[in-house]
Amino acid sequence: MGMLEAGTPPARYDRLVTDSGRHGTIVHGDDRDVPLALAALGQGGADLAVVGAVTRPRWWNRRNPKVEPAAIAVTRPALEEVCGAPPWPDLVGLHLLLRDAGRRVAIVPTSMRTTVRATRDDLVARHTIVVLAAIPLHDVGGGSRSAQLALELLRQGFHVIYVSLFSADESIDIGLRFIHPELEQYSASEFDAFSVTKRSRRGVVILEVPAGQFSGPVEVLRRGGWRLVYDIVDLWQDRVLGGDWYRRDVEKQFLTSADLVTASAPDLVELAAEAGVDAILLPNGVNAEVFRQEGLRRPGDLPEADLILGYHGSLYGDWFDWGSLNAVARRFPSAAVAVIGDPPDRLPPRAANISLLGLKAHSELPDYLARFDVGLIPFVVNATTHAVSPLKAYEYLAAGVPVAAPPLRSLRGLAGVFTADDLVSAVEQALEGGRPDREQALREHSWEARVELLLDAIGQSTPGGGVPPRIVTRPAVHYRGDQRRLTGHETNAAQA
Repeated sequence: MGMLEAGTPPARYDRLVTDSGRHGTIVHGDDRDVPLALAALGQGGADLAVVGAVTRPRWWNRRNPKVEPAAIAVTRPALEEVCGAPPWPDLVGLHLLLRDAGRRVAIVPTSMRTTVRATRDDLVARHTIVVLAAIPLHDVGGGSRSAQLALELLRQGFHVIYVSLFSADESIDIGLRFIHPELEQYSASEFDAFSVTKRSRRGVVILEVPAGQFSGPVEVLRRGGWRLVYDIVDLWQDRVLGGDWYRRDVEKQFLTSADLVTASAPDLVELAAEAGVDAILLPNGVNAEVFRQEGLRRPGDLPEADLILGYHGSLYGDWFDWGSLNAVARRFPSAAVAVIGDPPDRLPPRAANISLLGLKAHSELPDYLARFDVGLIPFVVNATTHAVSPLKAYEYLAAGVPVAAPPLRSLRGLAGVFTADDLVSAVEQALEGGRPDREQALREHSWEARVELLLDAIGQSTPGGGVPPRIVTRPAVHYRGDQRRLTGHETNAAQA
């Protein structure tokens, strides 16, 4: 495919008509359906009304219905938030941008179909990177490895297409959404790799989860001249992580066919070596833009105490050691043990000074972590956790907080991390060792540095001219116990 010039208009831009009036801005492709869109706009607080053919929504896995829009009516503030001034995307792209921004959408179905055409046609001027991930961008507070890679790529000037294999599975959608004109977000069932090859110049695919569902899209993109990076982030053969979707032969195919293999932990580098593949160590990192914030506030739900021992991350999986967390709480009875994360349906008995604060947006973490005296990593020690690069370790350090952890191989040599077989002993060492140099941590472990290493290894130049995404918070949605974790997978340990 030839090079695309910057500012190339969308393929269907000549069909778009705008009209600014009391209803907002109308963007439509069929005048006959405009009155329906206008009538629906504002119903139930909708910022966007879409008229068109739809597939039936599947409530049980929290997926949105696919829509083939024939007409769109949108309020001016919503349009300006996601797109700004024209040129805008085509009808499909505009609908998806507003939907993914968390705006309330009214859908007027003209027909129900098994399949609909919901593929963007507008051309992409910037260099494109496709991220094939396990979970949506906003899931687990937006702090997952795949999310942080995607956000850093946007900051460095790339057009990012983010595809999630699973739907969000937390008990609460805290309403966090990321808005950026160069960001596209899809579920795996929505993603059309062939259309990407038509809309964009050859780019890079970063595969974060070796699922068979991604084999087809990867093959299509590679036939189109795209390069593949397989990023090993977990020991997927552990059934707690790989669930019923993992197949060793599929991962081996990705591993041996990739143009570049990266791994988040030394044990995963060795795993690649066993397959005869040289992998580059690319540990997890820290979002320097988030953790360089000044004037942090004290969160109202953080317990008052002279000593605060804290944890943030996943509370699921066999790797989380509630026993060691309770032992720390009993050893320091006057301390507050603050735990940030989505709690499981059934919680084990816990000490009275352990406070469960719930899931927080990643951008809120510095407010909490700055008040921690020690950051905890209460993990059991086994093959799975040795293969983990704990995101929280780098974020604790970037907040100037010493880390207490079990002796995981991935944490060896990290300044400010204190390890011991007994987590209580590690906490005692951390309290005596003092606070680490947060500026050094920000320099050495930033996602900016990690992404530059990846791009240099794959031979991809940085386009520059990027801006950070806008982060907004919509009304939270709580889910019942029977509506959560329905996808047959666990939050992966690298994101724990």
